[in-house]
Amino acid sequence: MKDLIITGNKQKPDLMFSATTGLLNVSGQSLPENATLLYGPVLEWIKEYAKSPAPKTVFSLKMKYYNTASSKMFFSIIKSLNVLYKAGSDIEIEWHYQDDDEDMLDAGEYFRDLVDIPFHFMPY
Repeated sequence: MKDLIITGNKQKPDLMFSATTGLLNVSGQSLPENATLLYGPVLEWIKEYAKSPAPKTVFSLKMKYYNTASSKMFFSIIKSLNVLYKAGSDIEIEWHYQDDDEDMLDAGEYFRDLVDIPFHFMPY
């Protein structure tokens, strides 16, 4: 399976998903005009990855800002990973947030409360 790499800009985040290492990184800002167009391939990649996941999967989000449409897509990604977790895969989520950004921390806590995957909150 090929890795998924999308280079970000001011409107979209960097996406680096490695099927070999199980590291799924999203970082930057996410303000796409069409979030489904950007994140649709990510959800397809996860569907394929789920057939043969790495021994450990870490979904790492380090966002400066994201819009509501991106939030919905992040939750779709997290729900897809939650299915894998419930099936016995070793998965965790690293939620990075700026030390003084309580909104970003609150968003991560909200997602954590909706799924079973362990979350690790990491201020920077």
